Amino acid sequence: MDQSNFVVAWIYVDGNIQQTQLDGFVYDKSVSKHVKLDTSMHFDDLCYVLCSKLKIDRSKYGLKLFYRCKNPDDMKYGIVPIDDDDDVELMFGVVISKGTPFFVEIYLEKILNYELIESSSRVAEMSSSRHLEGQTSSSRCFGGEMSSSRFMEVSEGVESRMWIEKCAPEYVGNSRNYASFDDSVLRTRDDVFSPMELREGMVFATKEELAHTVKQVHIRNHQEIVVTRSNQLNWHVACKWKADGCEWKLKARKRSANGFFQIMVTSGPHTCMSTTITQDHPNLNSSHIVEAIKAQIVADPTIKEKVLMATAKNVFGYQPGRKKVRNAKKLAMNEVHGSWEGSYEDLPHLMEALQSFNVGTKVDWFFKEDDLGERGSLDIDGTHLYGPYPGVLLSATTVDGFSHILPLAFAIVESENLSSWDWFMERLRRFVAGRRHGICVISDRHAGIMAAMQKEGWCEPHDHHRFCVRHLAANFSSAHSKKGLKDKVVQLASQVQPKKFDMLWEQLVTIEPRAAEWFENKPLMKWSLAHDGQKRFGMMTTNHAESWNKAILDARKLPITSLVRELFMKTVEYFDQRRVEIASQIVRGQIFTKHANKMLSRAITRASGHHVKLFDRETWLFQVVTRKVGLKGGNSHTVRIQEAMCTCGKWQNYRIPCSHLIACCAHVKMKHEMFVGEWYKLENVSKVYGGIFEPIPNKGEPRWPIEFNFPKVTHDKDVKKKKGRRKSTRFLNEMDFQAPRGKKNTSSTTHSTSLSC
Repeated sequence: MDQSNFVVAWIYVDGNIQQTQLDGFVYDKSVSKHVKLDTSMHFDDLCYVLCSKLKIDRSKYGLKLFYRCKNPDDMKYGIVPIDDDDDVELMFGVVISKGTPFFVEIYLEKILNYELIESSSRVAEMSSSRHLEGQTSSSRCFGGEMSSSRFMEVSEGVESRMWIEKCAPEYVGNSRNYASFDDSVLRTRDDVFSPMELREGMVFATKEELAHTVKQVHIRNHQEIVVTRSNQLNWHVACKWKADGCEWKLKARKRSANGFFQIMVTSGPHTCMSTTITQDHPNLNSSHIVEAIKAQIVADPTIKEKVLMATAKNVFGYQPGRKKVRNAKKLAMNEVHGSWEGSYEDLPHLMEALQSFNVGTKVDWFFKEDDLGERGSLDIDGTHLYGPYPGVLLSATTVDGFSHILPLAFAIVESENLSSWDWFMERLRRFVAGRRHGICVISDRHAGIMAAMQKEGWCEPHDHHRFCVRHLAANFSSAHSKKGLKDKVVQLASQVQPKKFDMLWEQLVTIEPRAAEWFENKPLMKWSLAHDGQKRFGMMTTNHAESWNKAILDARKLPITSLVRELFMKTVEYFDQRRVEIASQIVRGQIFTKHANKMLSRAITRASGHHVKLFDRETWLFQVVTRKVGLKGGNSHTVRIQEAMCTCGKWQNYRIPCSHLIACCAHVKMKHEMFVGEWYKLENVSKVYGGIFEPIPNKGEPRWPIEFNFPKVTHDKDVKKKKGRRKSTRFLNEMDFQAPRGKKNTSSTTHSTSLSC
């Protein structure tokens, strides 16, 4: 054990503090006790240790505490009251700043509790009669880091908060007054908490807390107990080895006067010695483990059981079984996020809060009509939820001018089917898309999506449905077991020029003759960028939707209300990040997003080698011949500025000037920036993220909605809760893996080890 974490306290009791001209404040009695203190302890811990060591009956006495420290200005001692955790931390800071030896002088004054409660004026008289005799307002106490400039005046008649609430259960109203065994204390001061200190008169708020504390003490001291009697009024325990002669026992009873459990009888000490060797402790149960792992659950709800088992072993010195740790994790999850069943009941309240505090929010879900922006493309996807009750999270996302994810809408449904997708797309049209048309929806070929996109409101020619190329290529590769087919299909579908598409198509058919038959019932415009009529805006996959699903992976393992809250908080986080990014670029004087600037820079570099010929100044018709380098280049392209068209296809698809257009603009001294799509301008992107979210209150806070305009929500009782450790029933396929990134990589099936996003 690191001795630097401890200091020795010189305790003075029942004396007076006097002021002298030579030394400042001094005690008029000698040291009563030397006590070792942990520098990480809190105020309550300090009071408990002092009462234990000095055998002070906490049911009769409260404490007033002071410590003495030297003022570097005049090298005289001053007196500082100890009222709370901050004072305790400050006291140890003073000691540590001095260096060795580590000791502190503490003056303790016992005050009868009934005197404190009888009259506040009597307390003042009592304390003033014992207080700092001759103390003046020039007394000083330390603060902060012990610099000589950081002293503060202490008013005449220093007063300290009495420790009534923690020590006087029978005299103070309905306060929670009972013995406290903080985890940090138990870990670092095993010598203090021995079974012999579970003495008669100790009071606990409930029987559960009494049992928890008694077991905790015995676990620390490697002792075992058994319950001999337990009912609503009594709780009796004895040593497990009482048959071998150990006489330790404890009896507690609920007091009718205050409803607390009080230890009535203790006898002992333990004289037993365990005859068995075990890695686990019989009295170590899940409720004890919860206290040790709760902070880890808050930080990471998906933390592995083996990590929690290691934490429990480190804290308790025993290796609990996996079942205990699993139950403890479940209890901790319930404390942090609520139960799965209760989460359904809380969901309407949270939805009401979302709508009430965030104007424009729709529960079914989210943004105002114009928040889709000018790009006009959507990724929709479904992902499974984890937990005892099955479910699927449907989401709609788009891409902003930075090529970043912009979450738009979420829905929690029982499964992906015809009715759920139909319902989701109808709400998406009503609350997000509104009256806007020309939207391109990109998805996999799920039957529910295909059916929903054929219905009025999403069908051609008003809106457009396109297939995710990754899903399409994966399906083709699965149907034809030849290496490299998936990459061939992705390359084919991503071509922007029909002539290059035709060339790659011939290569694919040569490798796999059955390709023509497989693609026969899949219209070209649904999957080929060269034939889709520039509806995709260059987006070929649902990667952004799947990246969002991966970003909320931990939230998908939470109860439904916590899931919705985490989705909200993640969206707020994304908006804040984008606002910071936009502001930083605007400050630097930039006009377009970083993504647009990168594409423009690449195009400008290539344009420098192009040869331009103007054919018609009235319609701005140009011919551009690219520079020939080796076997590449020397291609001729036609640019029609008035029609916003280049035969390379990139300008139309990405809405960013291609190198051919930039060369034409430079030829006639025209600014190519005017042809950049509106959604790439920082001014417009900032409007997308201009809305302000309001914080949502937690359950139990005054602002938490009591009345709501939603029906009561409960979990489906017809769905049986899955028991035991949940196992994945999903078979991984090519869509779950991607090849390592690199210029030379050509196969997505070789050395594929990382999950795709």
